Amino acid sequence: MTREASPLQLSRRRFLALCAATATAAALPSAIRLRAARAFVASSFVLSAHQRAVLVAAANTVIPGGQVMTRRGTLMTVQGAGDTGAVDFVQNLLDGSLIYAAGAKRPPYVKLPPGVTATVFPAAGQVPLWTVKRIGWYGDVPRATRPYAWPSELERLQGLYISGVATLDTAAGGDFSAAAAAPLREPILRAQQLSEVTAYNGKGENGQPFFLTFLDHVAQACFGDPIYGGNQGYVYWDMIDFTGPSYINSGGPGPGQGWTAKDMTTKFDRTKTVTQ
Repeated sequence: MTREASPLQLSRRRFLALCAATATAAALPSAIRLRAARAFVASSFVLSAHQRAVLVAAANTVIPGGQVMTRRGTLMTVQGAGDTGAVDFVQNLLDGSLIYAAGAKRPPYVKLPPGVTATVFPAAGQVPLWTVKRIGWYGDVPRATRPYAWPSELERLQGLYISGVATLDTAAGGDFSAAAAAPLREPILRAQQLSEVTAYNGKGENGQPFFLTFLDHVAQACFGDPIYGGNQGYVYWDMIDFTGPSYINSGGPGPGQGWTAKDMTTKFDRTKTVTQ
């Protein structure tokens, strides 16, 4: 019997970074050291192989693959959410690797004319979180003006996913991702949704339970920018014929980051040369 990987693991890169930070942290005030340690712990979270398999199965149940009718009335084969990066989106969220105040580096969306270049957006790199946002995501130690610790949203979400996967496994009789559990998945998820809605309805967004949170994340993964891990190959944007941000006419970062109304006079083709 193989031992299940810990839900909290350190990649080699993050482990080396933590060692380097620890070696130089002695000169820092204790409050700063504690905040830095919490941030490193939160950002070291890695879903285990089993947890990923369960979430892929759940995502494919929520948004399964198959033939769909596009907005333009043509048939298109689309893979399920779990097979197009929804769990990569969740992983990138849970370890905080792509949480910024604004923007994430992305290449040009479309083919550029000869001689035209575009900087990666945003040109100066990702905009770091300001203090209030950082505290919200990573938590904070007590302060003189706030004599209590502020909870970490990342740690809450990490715990939510760990317990949520365990709940799905229990409902499936041991392994939600097993082939034998396939006929049970949709009934299990429907029952979980009903239970959570019944208990949580009318309580706002704070402390949202696991499956309702997962539904939000799957939707964001499928219809958000592929840079965050989901919607790989722009498959769901293609399905609804969405082109992404149209920056060229709106004074955005530069050529290739979007397209004009003229580019959209025919069916969208991401491989065509963008009109200037």
